[in-house]
Amino acid sequence: MKFSYTLLKQYLPELKNKQQLIDALNMHAFETEDADGKTIDVFLPPNRYSDAASHIGIAREIAAILKHRRTNIPNISYRLTKQRIPQAFKVLVEDKKLCPRYCAQLFENVRVKQSPVWMQKILKENGLRSVNNVVDVINYVMLETGQPLHAFDADKLTDSRIVVRSAERREKITSIEGIEYVLTPETLIIADGKQPIAIAGIKGGTDTEVTKNTKRILVEAANFDGVSIYKTAKRLHLDTDASQRFSHNMHPELARIGLARAAVVLQDVVGAHPSELYDTAPKKSVMRTFSFDINWFNSFIGTNMRARDAYASLRRLGFGVNGNKISIPLLRQDIETQEDLAEEIARLSGYNELVSQPPIVHLSPPEHDNWFPFRRMVRDILSGLGFDEVYNTSFVGSGDTSLVELANPISEEKRYLRGNLAYSLLENIRENLKYYDEVRLFEVGHVFSKKEEYRMLGIAIGTTQNDYFFELKGVVTSLLQGLGLTDFDFMVQEDDGAAVTVRVDGKHIGELRRLDDRRSIVELHMDVLREVVSGELSYEPFPKYPAVMRDISFLVPPQARIGDIVQAMQLVNEHLIQDIDLVDEYTGADADRQSITVRIRFRADDHTLNTAEVDVEMERVVVLLQNSFGAEIR
Repeated sequence: MKFSYTLLKQYLPELKNKQQLIDALNMHAFETEDADGKTIDVFLPPNRYSDAASHIGIAREIAAILKHRRTNIPNISYRLTKQRIPQAFKVLVEDKKLCPRYCAQLFENVRVKQSPVWMQKILKENGLRSVNNVVDVINYVMLETGQPLHAFDADKLTDSRIVVRSAERREKITSIEGIEYVLTPETLIIADGKQPIAIAGIKGGTDTEVTKNTKRILVEAANFDGVSIYKTAKRLHLDTDASQRFSHNMHPELARIGLARAAVVLQDVVGAHPSELYDTAPKKSVMRTFSFDINWFNSFIGTNMRARDAYASLRRLGFGVNGNKISIPLLRQDIETQEDLAEEIARLSGYNELVSQPPIVHLSPPEHDNWFPFRRMVRDILSGLGFDEVYNTSFVGSGDTSLVELANPISEEKRYLRGNLAYSLLENIRENLKYYDEVRLFEVGHVFSKKEEYRMLGIAIGTTQNDYFFELKGVVTSLLQGLGLTDFDFMVQEDDGAAVTVRVDGKHIGELRRLDDRRSIVELHMDVLREVVSGELSYEPFPKYPAVMRDISFLVPPQARIGDIVQAMQLVNEHLIQDIDLVDEYTGADADRQSITVRIRFRADDHTLNTAEVDVEMERVVVLLQNSFGAEIR
């Protein structure tokens, strides 16, 4: 925001030069840059527009920082008298939420002419052009106080009425620059008894513009809802000084302050005579009060400041001090907690004056989260198997009573939290099969129930030609083996084999389903799978003695489960049989038998096994297979 060094110098005669002002603000208040000529650019935080988006506010900051005793900052005062309904004009505010306060005052004996040179200079330094003495005073007072104002030609107001209302659909207004705007019901306007005369908080209309023939003016000082003004300005592509200020939710008391200052300057510069005044919220706001503890402050900031020095800093910033009770200035909307008060004292003293001290904190070792490397392992394996990863939204449009319904959904298509990954994956399959003969997808994502949220892995294959159900089963096998798992099995749930349960270490981790001849999907519980993998990936020292590998092929009835066979074989000698891997599984034309080949790894911890020892154990395995599973050794 631009500020005039000329005007600030008038307020603060002790200022040495512009650089001193810039340095003071940079070190103690706001980021400030030097602009051309007599202009500076101050970057205000959004919560300081009520008190600091004005030359008076900035001057007070500088005076407090530099401890100036002699200032010419205007002292704006006004009396709140009993409210009387004005006779010369009427004000009606239809929506008090969008317009919490509306002040208007009539001025007579107005003589419109060119404004003084000193005022034109100050306006120019702030990037504003001079129009006439009335309009220039209105803009000048906005620069002084931060409150946007507007002057209407009182004799052009139909029925001498001011109505603050929402625009009617397709209602139009022509701005002072001659641009026509088509309004919507979301736009707040100022109207007279006939038509819109201003877009509230943004721009005035040409119908009530002040001209050289104007004799009476009605000055508006109002407070508008920041969100409404912001949306209207963006919708109309109309960005003005007033809209920027109102968009930051300025304090309602500022309207009365701005009008009081306008009355003084209009009398001095224009020679106008103040007349009737109307205020929709005539009661003055009450100042907030906080308790302040100097011991807490020193502990919080890390200083050893005396209480009287802290209170002196607050007084220079305009705070009231009564014992340990601190009264907050009305326009300081940014002060909400005791920590905010501490910040005010610390910045005024200077952050560079604070002694750097290492913090005293309790250090704890970081917790290792193996979720991310585990997810990366899963992605790498499935990508290597030719699958593409997809990211779907967690919201779905339809569901049963088991799904979690959102209290405030963004649309009907996103009313529920998904209870599985299958819904979105199958939709992806359906859309992509329009362009490809085969689609292989997977997703790692969160699913939700009414009790908990958990992570799932969904893998789906869709095709226009073949049935890939058994290939998907092989994909799951490759995934589990790639994760280092060996103790897993598949359990058929339905007679037609269309649903198969996947178990690892006896734990249910998911389900493989054939939806039809063209689509198959599996969903695995990632949290359970990660626990199993974490248990499998324990540290073991490198073996000192070599392993002996033996393969064995046999035929067993089709109802025999491979998982049960492998588990029984490992129990033959838990000390010497280190691992058993499935090498081949085949079911041919003879549906009464299935052929299985496994590889057994033998190893002893204390010596190298010889052939005789391994032969003994192999004989025991053969006997087990024949007696327990009816196997025929090939």
